Amino acid sequence: MFLSSMAIAYSGAIMPGPMLAVVVAESPRQGVRAGPLVVLGHGLLELALLGLLVLGLGPLLVREGVQAVLSVVGGVMLVATAAAMLVSVARGTARLDCEAPGGRAGGRAVLGGIVSSLSNPYWSIWWATIGLSLLTKAYALGAAALVAFYVGHILGDLTWYSAVSGVIAVGRRWITPRRYQAMVAVMACFLLALAAWFVVSGVRLAA
Repeated sequence: MFLSSMAIAYSGAIMPGPMLAVVVAESPRQGVRAGPLVVLGHGLLELALLGLLVLGLGPLLVREGVQAVLSVVGGVMLVATAAAMLVSVARGTARLDCEAPGGRAGGRAVLGGIVSSLSNPYWSIWWATIGLSLLTKAYALGAAALVAFYVGHILGDLTWYSAVSGVIAVGRRWITPRRYQAMVAVMACFLLALAAWFVVSGVRLAA
């Protein structure tokens, strides 16, 4: 259960998405800890969702109407996030100045992990389908299997995104303020593209 959960987590983590955009944007500022901080927010949210799925939320999430709402709302959240990133670039406030560990910057990365997960409708759909299937098997095996399922899943995300932030942190000395702002702008445009995809998908499901 632990290994299968970790393998499936890797299959999702390596695909570009909102979480990757947040990790890439925060890594030059936060260093290698950007990955773990973003995954912390993501993991807390997934722990809450795990509890809801155990209580029977799964069948509700797979309904087309719910998926449509999640897609549109997620798209709107991504637009807001991307807009804030572009505004910071335009105003010149997107800087590499690191704040003290545990300061607001760390909290922003954790919040980014939560928001990037909530804004991705495919995250909730994944949990309502593939995740729920694995969860059912783990539930039948007992509490130890549930813990193994969750830990394996989080470790998959943690190791991948930590590696991403580590690679970017190593090259941080070559990332000038202008290059960093360009990086943030590119990530914002990527989020806007995802937002358009989510909204269009939601509208089609609702039609």
